[in-house]
Amino acid sequence: MTNRKLISSCIVCMTGLTIAGTADTNGLTASQKPNIIFVLIDDMGWNHHSARQPTTGHARDFFKTPTIEHLANSGLSFTHCYSQPNCAPSRACLLTGQYPCRINNDIYTVGNLNRFIPSAKKKAPQFTGPEQSNDVAPTAITVAEALQRNGYATAHIGKYHVGGSIKETMPENSGFDINIGGGAGGVGRTRWASQTGNKWGFKGGGHFDKYAEPYTEEYLTKYNFPLALNGKPKHVSDAMGDALENTIKTLADGKKPFYLQFHTYAVHKPASARPDLKEAAAKRSRGHKESVYEYAGFVSGVDVNLKRLFSAIRDPNGDGDTSDSIEDNTLLIFSSDNGGISADNKPLKGVKGMFTEGGIRVPLIAYWKGRIPANTISNKMVHFVDFYPTFLELAGNSWRPDENEHPLDGESFADLLFQPDVKAVRKPIFYLYPGYTRSVATPCTVAIGDLEGKRYKLSYSYETDSWELYCLTDDIGERENLVTERKDIAADLASKLHHWLKQEHPTWNPKYPINKETGKPQPLPEFNAQ
Repeated sequence: MTNRKLISSCIVCMTGLTIAGTADTNGLTASQKPNIIFVLIDDMGWNHHSARQPTTGHARDFFKTPTIEHLANSGLSFTHCYSQPNCAPSRACLLTGQYPCRINNDIYTVGNLNRFIPSAKKKAPQFTGPEQSNDVAPTAITVAEALQRNGYATAHIGKYHVGGSIKETMPENSGFDINIGGGAGGVGRTRWASQTGNKWGFKGGGHFDKYAEPYTEEYLTKYNFPLALNGKPKHVSDAMGDALENTIKTLADGKKPFYLQFHTYAVHKPASARPDLKEAAAKRSRGHKESVYEYAGFVSGVDVNLKRLFSAIRDPNGDGDTSDSIEDNTLLIFSSDNGGISADNKPLKGVKGMFTEGGIRVPLIAYWKGRIPANTISNKMVHFVDFYPTFLELAGNSWRPDENEHPLDGESFADLLFQPDVKAVRKPIFYLYPGYTRSVATPCTVAIGDLEGKRYKLSYSYETDSWELYCLTDDIGERENLVTERKDIAADLASKLHHWLKQEHPTWNPKYPINKETGKPQPLPEFNAQ
């Protein structure tokens, strides 16, 4: 660990030790700072649930998620939240508040930038993807570290996928007092507990082994699960729910406000639902393939954990007495790390991995009882880099990372949480992708911005040397390319894109695709408006 890394005020192991409190120094008491719980689902599409508000009415019939509906009915839904097109870069943006073009966040995709398999129908790629990192750099100041400096206890549960290649980038060395399940791996190796000798556990998921015992009648009755599951192996989503409840109890017993990341392994492929949830999905979705029932049941498991989360913040110690409720002072954020792939994202175009809306637009709902107006909707753009500055503002902003050392690319939307009707224009959202992800993504740049009262999306493809422009306000499915018709809009966004790419800062290091003929990086060409 480098000297720049912030040292946790205490390290708490998974056995349930409480976190010692210290006095706040910024004028805000711990009771005035909200607890922040970030629920991040893996590969849940923009409309892969039954809440109408965040999807502008495009929720899918075969999903049944009553708790997500309750969340939307009770909170603020964002219709235009943007992530990166797959999991690792999205999580890195959340953790750093920076685009992948920064030195500390050199993560553009999962694995490497040359994940391309040319087929007989496709010509070989014209470029080579540059080298990239798989971990957020040890020198980065993570949102967890920044919140620690603002008086917070911190915890991570579940999928991490942006650290662990070296020990310095593990969650416990990156600002998290508690780490349950976080490491280099992405998808959990198994969805079900299994028995080895006399011990039950999850292969590749040892942190959850303490919750791996088969279902008991007492457990099933407590959570109103079908008694037919008695004695059957436990699903990893339910084990994560157990860890969630225990962690909230630990954090609520402390004297500090807390930041908790609950990042599920669901609903990443392979989909595997608890039998009762799959059966319920099949009954309401007759006529679909079995894979749809499996996936819809897997999504229902996410909803079950959200229900358990609500119960935990309303009664942290689980004794039936809600006098210890922390709900009134807890902000709950619900989102997904990228677009869906186990079901289509229509009317959005494309799937996970793509830079079309189906790959990068995700659900986002914010809930804070009594503070965020219920059943409200905002169409303001939000990107994952915005969460870091938003959380810092809510935490009091007594400490922020130095702009020369760790600048934040995002914009706080804290004020919008309390006044969703406020007219506010966000600067454009930008993407640079210098490599290849199978057949779904090739080198490109993208800018999404508001002009003349409408939202436009400009993209440039290196492989085809062509520009595309879509009006997302009128054309949610990106069907009509307006680049010829609206050259003025395209030129405006292209100018902003160039300005973004060419900014000067010690930490700014955008990587471009490597031209195979010259062996040199290929910058973005100028937009020709002729």
